[in-house]
Amino acid sequence: MLKFQFGRCGSVSVVEPMSYPFCKKQIYWRYGTMISPGYSKGLRFLKTHSLIPLAVRYDVSSIARNDESFTVSYLINSCGLSPESALSVSKKVQLKNPTKPDSVLNFFKNHGFSQTQIRKIVERMPNLLLSKAEKTLLPKFQFFYSKGISSSDLSVVLSSNPSVLGYNIDNCIIPNFNFFKDFTRCDDSEVFLAYKNCSVILSNSFQSTIAPNVALLRQHGVPDSYIMTELVRHPRFFTLNHDKFRRTVEEVEKLGFNPLKSHFLAALRVLVQISKSTWERKLNVFKEFGWSDEDFVIAFEKFPECMSLSEHTIIKKMNFFVNTMNWKSTFVAHRPIVLGYSLGKRIIPRCSVLQVLLSKGFIKKPASTSFLICSEKDFLARFVTPYEDLHLLKLYKENMSLEN
Repeated sequence: MLKFQFGRCGSVSVVEPMSYPFCKKQIYWRYGTMISPGYSKGLRFLKTHSLIPLAVRYDVSSIARNDESFTVSYLINSCGLSPESALSVSKKVQLKNPTKPDSVLNFFKNHGFSQTQIRKIVERMPNLLLSKAEKTLLPKFQFFYSKGISSSDLSVVLSSNPSVLGYNIDNCIIPNFNFFKDFTRCDDSEVFLAYKNCSVILSNSFQSTIAPNVALLRQHGVPDSYIMTELVRHPRFFTLNHDKFRRTVEEVEKLGFNPLKSHFLAALRVLVQISKSTWERKLNVFKEFGWSDEDFVIAFEKFPECMSLSEHTIIKKMNFFVNTMNWKSTFVAHRPIVLGYSLGKRIIPRCSVLQVLLSKGFIKKPASTSFLICSEKDFLARFVTPYEDLHLLKLYKENMSLEN
């Protein structure tokens, strides 16, 4: 039996599946009053509100549901998305059949992309599944290959930041690639590395967003070599609103940083990234471990990045140095570079080796942090290899990555 529900404003919804001919079916008002096809009012209703549009509307609605079901299924089974992610992505793209998406997936696979990398791209840019791979994707890949970028590097970068695949190759990608390269005088591979960190590098907003901030740094005497190195490594912070960027540059100068020194840009990068309240919270963490205002000024001047660390990371590292290694907090303040090293990959493994050597009397307590600063090769040659009987290499590896 076919049932329709009519809203107060004339809207109609199908309650049960329907089939032709219409004249044999019954129609129900929302509140249960039946209108039979033989009833005169019902005939007038049918004449005024044709059922054909309702049938079309029902069919379209059914097709839409089928498309959504197919899209979700395809995203899960062919693209590797989780059900939750597939449902979310299906709201951004509707797939009618597997022809185009299959060609896109095969295109990425043929260019060395792993299933995980493809999944990341689909999650970030699902509309790519509707692309004509050979027409829209291939020219972009060929351009990057012509710049000496390997397929392995391409897969890594594009899976983490695929937005460039949505840009026009002739009007956007090529001119902006060449502009950034000429502007920074860097290699092709460095342009692509900069893009990985900030998609603006290959978008049309580069000249209007980044160039004015670069010009400002030049006006304040920052050497071009420092600017260009920073622009390639950390392009995103150059995209800051120009007025805020200018105010922050002036603040860094007031703090006493010399524009001719590399720490000037490091301090600038830190200040543009954190709010005043965050700054105060992190400063208080250092003070809780015994730093005075003077200690902080010394540490920040030597290693501005110490304020880029999260409060949790600052607490873990300071706690390890002060409470586990029994270092004075002022010792750390005068050597703040140690705060920049990984607790699990460098600090704990190396300190565990030193503690054994100290307990055995093989070395004296180091007066510097050179054992943390030196390369792994030098550290092993100096503190591990000469003491094979102590099995320090095993200890070193066991302590690796115990903490993040």
